[in-house]
Order: sequence, then structure tokens, then C-alpha cells
Amino acid sequence: MENSNGQSKNGSIKPVVCVGASLVDLTFRCDAEPVLHTSNPAKMHRSPGGVVRNIAHHLALLKIPVELVTVLGNDPDGKYLAQQCEEVGISMKGCAWLDVPTGTFASIATPSGDLHIGAVSSETDVMLNTDFLTKQAAIIKGASVVVADCNLSVNALKWLMKFCNENDVPLIVETVSVPKASRLRDALPGKLLLVKPNREELAVFEKDTHVTPEEKIAHLHMLGFKNVWLSRGADGSLFSDGSSISPIPAPRVFVRDVNGAGDALMAGGVWAWLHKKSMPECIAYGQGAAACLLEVYGAIRNDLSVSLLEQKMFINK
Repeated sequence: MENSNGQSKNGSIKPVVCVGASLVDLTFRCDAEPVLHTSNPAKMHRSPGGVVRNIAHHLALLKIPVELVTVLGNDPDGKYLAQQCEEVGISMKGCAWLDVPTGTFASIATPSGDLHIGAVSSETDVMLNTDFLTKQAAIIKGASVVVADCNLSVNALKWLMKFCNENDVPLIVETVSVPKASRLRDALPGKLLLVKPNREELAVFEKDTHVTPEEKIAHLHMLGFKNVWLSRGADGSLFSDGSSISPIPAPRVFVRDVNGAGDALMAGGVWAWLHKKSMPECIAYGQGAAACLLEVYGAIRNDLSVSLLEQKMFINK
């Protein structure tokens, strides 16, 4: 990723603007391998969630100024999320409140922490539209980089790509899930600084003729994505800038819960980019942050720090 350094005229880092959904996460970790069509004994963990909200939370823990552009329900869950954000220093000036329930993501995990199935219910997502983003234009325009997720509508993603391109604001999009990645596909053409799908989300953009990872990634560049970061879980990452593809191995880690690992991955990468690291270093920092997150239950690790993620980057590779 080319880095214009994301700094204001006085040398301070301009805020990262995170645009997308905020949810409450309920993770049910089964005591044994989950069995369909019956009740499975499990332990439940509640934590703040939402892809972009999680990214904002971890960036704030890493001492990056963050503006969160999101929608919350005017209910106890919404107030809980707002408190969690404010406690770590996330600015909520770009938050709208609706008289609907705050969104919830429920996941069923295996005893080893892998996601078995997840479901989301979010009436607030319908407000993540072009009218809402237009009202937040001044906040978005002042960003060092915008990180958005595919909880936005197709039209909202179109608007955001056009607005950021016209105002020279770097834009990164998190694909979120297989169904929601199709929103980004349907919003094209458009230009992005970076997109970070996993293997399954990558398939949303493919043509039948694409067989190898190189062919699939080349197609993303043709769609207007300057840089492509393919997340492969324990197998690490592939990064492509359009001229070469580099594999970057992931550190080994004892996994307690995979929920939110991709969000921490992005937060670590954005932190490194803002600090002028090389692209391979950005990926490595991201994987260090993800390794930290995998060791705890829930989508947030509140003791995350640069020194902690740097420890994870270099051990047990």
C-alpha cells in the first residue's frame, strides 16, 4: 500500500474513520463437537462486536485516533457498545441512534474454537445508507484512511468509493462474510486501496475460468483493487500489489476462539501502515494482532498493545 502517511500538517496522525456495523456478539462454545437438529451443551460469552467496530476498538487500544461512523439501537445493548467504545477513546460523533434493537451476532463454535455456524440480526444496518453517509461526509473527508465493511448497502459502498476517490482518501473494505461480499461485487466498478477477503469470500468475485490463486487475485486487481490481502487463517496470508504475490506465514498460537480474528488482523495491518511499515511488515503486524486475539474468548482483547503483538509476530513460526 502506498503510504501518504496519514498525517495532518502538524505531524499528528489523522483519525482512522471506521464505517459500518456495531453489534453485540454472543458466542456459544460447545462442550463437544456440535450436532445438528438438537440442543448442544455450551458455554456462552458476550462481548462487543461488529467487524468495523472491532477494528476501531483494536486501533484505539493501539493508540490510534479513531472515528466510528455507525448506527446503534437506543436500548441497553446500544448503550453497552457506546460505553465500550468511549472507554477506549473511540470518537462517537459519527454515531446515529435509532429506536430499534441493536444488532446481535450469535456464533456456535466447536470445542477447538472454530466457527461452526453464525447468524446475525441487525435492524440498524438498513440505516447504513447513502443519506446517512452524506451526513458524515466531513468526518470521512478528514480521515487518514477509511475502513468500511460490507454491512453497508450496495449503494452506500458505491457512494463511499466515489467520495473517497474524489477526495483522495484511501479506502479499505472488509468483506465480512460470503453473502455480504456480494454487496461489494455489485457496487463495482470502483477503486480501493485494499481489500482483504478470505478464501470463501474471494470466490464471490471469481469467474469460472479462474483456477489458481494467482488468477483469482489478478481478477481482483482488474476490478479496481490496488492491493489484495488474502487471509488464509493458520496458513497465513497472500499479499499482491498487482506485480508480485508474497506469502506471509502466520505465527502458531493456541486457539481459544476465532471470533473477530480477521478484524484484529486488519487493525494490526492498518496500525503498521500508518507507521510507514513495508507491506510485508503490515501483514506480519496484522497476523501478530490476530494471534493475540485468538488466545482469548470474544472478539476483543482489551490488553492488546504493540509490544504484545510484536511478541506474537516472531515466535513459533
